[in-house]
Amino acid sequence: MIKMKKVILIVASLLLGLQAHAQLAADGGYMHAFENGKGSVLGITATNARGWDGFFVGGRYNIGLDNVVNGLSVDPGANVSFLWSRYSNTSVGREIAINVPIHLVYSLDIMSDVKVKFLAGPTLQMGLLNNLVDRSNNSTTTYNMYKETTLGSARTPFNLFLGVGAGIEVADAIRVKVGFDFGLLNTTTATNATLHRNILKIGVGYIF
Repeated sequence: MIKMKKVILIVASLLLGLQAHAQLAADGGYMHAFENGKGSVLGITATNARGWDGFFVGGRYNIGLDNVVNGLSVDPGANVSFLWSRYSNTSVGREIAINVPIHLVYSLDIMSDVKVKFLAGPTLQMGLLNNLVDRSNNSTTTYNMYKETTLGSARTPFNLFLGVGAGIEVADAIRVKVGFDFGLLNTTTATNATLHRNILKIGVGYIF
């Protein structure tokens, strides 16, 4: 019983210590997704990549781990992304997804009130909507790409990214970051084909 009480006290002390070093931040910014396909996936091939442009908005909760390594922290968060892509002159793609990044961050003081930050870690993605809107033949047809089969393939709503990035934090209030996420999963159901996505992100955050 005494040992169990000691364990509880230690865990509680660690949690309180982490909360004392925690910071909540709102962030958002620009995203560009690069898609590379192999095989026949809606006309996408290895030499014919599709680009998606859009933005994300969300928040992060930075938890300091200075008691482990000075300058180290973990940065879990969640955001919603909105992307658009042009498949042809008459058809466009629209996507909405929820993203959950969990990054390990190392901060380095370079001058008073200015820090350089390096980050790395996974991001889980769950797609909420991915539509292809076709306005050819004097009509508008919308395809749900998570269920579509008449076009030869469908997309999968889940993805896993491994990302790296760097940024600057000023006066413990403003963060500017650039990151690149490498997509690890095949996102098409097409037979004998693959479709992978990498993402470039440029974001700005405000720490409360």
